[in-house]
Amino acid sequence: MKSRTILWTCLVLLCVACAHGGGKPPLSFQAVVPEGWREIPNEDAMLFMTRDGGYKQFVLIRERAVSEPFQFTRRSLNAQMAPAEAAALVVQELSADTQIRNFQLLENTPATIAGNPGFRLTFTYADADGFVFKTIYCGFIRGETYYTIRYGATRDDYFAQDLKTFEEVMQSFRLAAAR
Repeated sequence: MKSRTILWTCLVLLCVACAHGGGKPPLSFQAVVPEGWREIPNEDAMLFMTRDGGYKQFVLIRERAVSEPFQFTRRSLNAQMAPAEAAALVVQELSADTQIRNFQLLENTPATIAGNPGFRLTFTYADADGFVFKTIYCGFIRGETYYTIRYGATRDDYFAQDLKTFEEVMQSFRLAAAR
């Protein structure tokens, strides 16, 4: 319990430390936060939501520049990359992540996300505290931006319970009109 509190405190501090001077940047996407769920405020270009807490289940939607290198492989995506290539790079990054243990890829399939060609990964892993998550990670590249929509939950019963809710979030996901 203490290590989870420390981890969440570090995550919040990291978000604050990485914040852009003017607060949260405007998001170029929209998604509906499901009834009974809540958005967890943050200063990054992301939408993080949960019903019972991040160590039970969460949906994380994020955008970033395709040129931004991944943390562990130091490799970058590019705007011309096919979805299968992007998925392979994400799998390499997840496999190299020092906080992920026992990574097991269960599925790697093409997906269409808000009308954009992308990919859908399903995998399991344990975090550094030994919590086991099952995760669906969807991603696509549009122009110079990389979008991800991730659903993770501990225990199969949490995963199964909120899978339909995640699919509803996926259906509600839209790119905002050009600014």
